[in-house]
Amino acid sequence: MNYLPLVLLFLFIGCVQNPETSLPPPIVDGWMTEYADLGIAPIALSDDVDLYIYQDAHYVWISYTVPGDSFGALDLVVDTDDLSEPVNLHVSAQLGEWPANQPELAPKVATSPDWWNHKDWVSNVVWMNGMLRDTDPPEIQFKNGTGRELQLSKSRFGAGTWKLAFDIRMITNSEGESYNITYPEDGSQYEIEVY
Repeated sequence: MNYLPLVLLFLFIGCVQNPETSLPPPIVDGWMTEYADLGIAPIALSDDVDLYIYQDAHYVWISYTVPGDSFGALDLVVDTDDLSEPVNLHVSAQLGEWPANQPELAPKVATSPDWWNHKDWVSNVVWMNGMLRDTDPPEIQFKNGTGRELQLSKSRFGAGTWKLAFDIRMITNSEGESYNITYPEDGSQYEIEVY
């Protein structure tokens, strides 16, 4: 019997998750401690932002650090063989999705009923942290965790090669300067193998 395919499968799985640990998978709570504990190596997107990718038999976690006073809003284009067309997953203070090739279907205003249409994926959002009522008009206050975490179901997005394109906005560096991150920078797609 040829055991080579089985050996290669175990080697691949070992590169994606740490089979040596009995630790549970990450929880989508905005705190990024689980990824280091699971032995996931970060991918540096900038001096301030690290990307982590983890998977188990059912889900893929795509997460990145959000420093200091950053919002770290995201538009993530996901293209897989199981999708009929690439989809844009949006994360800010609200969640939403639309076909990536039809940006006109994105909600136009914050009060649109088209928000919260996400299916088989979830993310922590920028948290509402009260309201300043002594301003005119009143101002919503926001707070963030240490990262943005998305959990995507393999039942919808499938196995095989996932092609990802990140547009992360409103990152604030240690000097207080705001910038955006496009990853990959050249406009191509970052590929991950999902088993």
